[in-house]
Amino acid sequence: MKKIDVVTLSSVLIGTILEWYDFSLLGSMASMISIHFFPSKTPLFSLMATFAVFASGFIARPIGGILFGHIGDRRGRRSALSLTIILMAVPTTLIGLLPTYETIGILAPIALIALRLMQGFAASGEYPGAICFLTEIAPPNKRGFWGSISMFGVAGGILLASAICSILSAVLSNDQMHSWGWRVPFVIGLPLGVVGWYLRCKVRESDIFTSATATNEVLKLPFKQVLQFNFVSLIKVILLFALSTISFYLGFVYIAAYLVSAHKLTFHQALLSNTVGTMILILFIPLFGYLSDKINRKYIMIVGAGALFIFSYPIFTLFLEGNLYGLMQGQIVLSLFIAMLVGPMSAAIAEVFSTLTRYSGIAAGLNIGTSLFGGTCPLIATYLVNYSGYEAMPCIYPMLFSFLCLVVIFSFQHNPELLLNEATN
Repeated sequence: MKKIDVVTLSSVLIGTILEWYDFSLLGSMASMISIHFFPSKTPLFSLMATFAVFASGFIARPIGGILFGHIGDRRGRRSALSLTIILMAVPTTLIGLLPTYETIGILAPIALIALRLMQGFAASGEYPGAICFLTEIAPPNKRGFWGSISMFGVAGGILLASAICSILSAVLSNDQMHSWGWRVPFVIGLPLGVVGWYLRCKVRESDIFTSATATNEVLKLPFKQVLQFNFVSLIKVILLFALSTISFYLGFVYIAAYLVSAHKLTFHQALLSNTVGTMILILFIPLFGYLSDKINRKYIMIVGAGALFIFSYPIFTLFLEGNLYGLMQGQIVLSLFIAMLVGPMSAAIAEVFSTLTRYSGIAAGLNIGTSLFGGTCPLIATYLVNYSGYEAMPCIYPMLFSFLCLVVIFSFQHNPELLLNEATN
């Protein structure tokens, strides 16, 4: 039985939490950022502009995913993961130091977009690297659980950002939050990044990757290999990550900012609900990852995607009640369904790529899916509501991708005893 290196596991997990704390701050602070960088007499316009910046963080991710995948498949998972965390910490801190529109005019949103692009580039290599690393160090019959820790780390970072912003909004007055309090979560990104980088430097490379590179020639262009021999698997990964990110960003980023902008909830209430909902997500992700080692992974993912298809509209009606109870109730239910989808997902997608192309295949699929569909969905949702006048219109987005993903999930094979260095389909 393969023994898990707890120090290595903790280093990867903490690093992922800290990096996704940095990346998700802009979403948590969307309603505040919109006021300082995109002032307008129309709150919905300011919100759309902020979500456009949020989406811009995903523009660089496909390119970054291919680059970090290349580094991860040629030089090792540790090299790529150590690089991403520093590249994330610097622009996050600089966002917290930016002058606002009132001070430097149009240069403020331009600088914000540039820094968001840098964040997106760094984030492109983190999550896929964590998936590769954790599934490769895990015993085959525990791969579902340990693979789910990668998503646990992402959700943990989002929770940390939401919790810190929520605490600040409770402790500080509204004037203090608008004046300087919103900057604090961004500025502390640098020291957190240094801690994460130090921990990453202590990580030992995965034995599966070391063995594969010792017995096989490292591929010159691993992404080219993915396109030639794993294109269908790449499409599957794109669709699965599109659905998971669409569901999350609509239910936690878009709806919270929309309700605050529409003066249906206070900023603190929205952050409080986000924090509770994300905590539920964090609790259930490893549970469903664990169950996927006992039950066919495919069945759990089918139930999750099917539930998102059936219940997206009812969940949106809860959100739009415009009170804290409705938002919190809807987010808790949504978290359960997302956890059922993503808990087993890391192991499922790791098993469809070979060791020498795994980082490239997952990084490309993840970043294309999240960039084209997930990162743009708050902006698209805001546009749909503005265009149609119907507040529940955005629910058609997760319903469409749920249907497509159900088709994809049926094609997966469940083979818990497969050694990842044998995965070649």
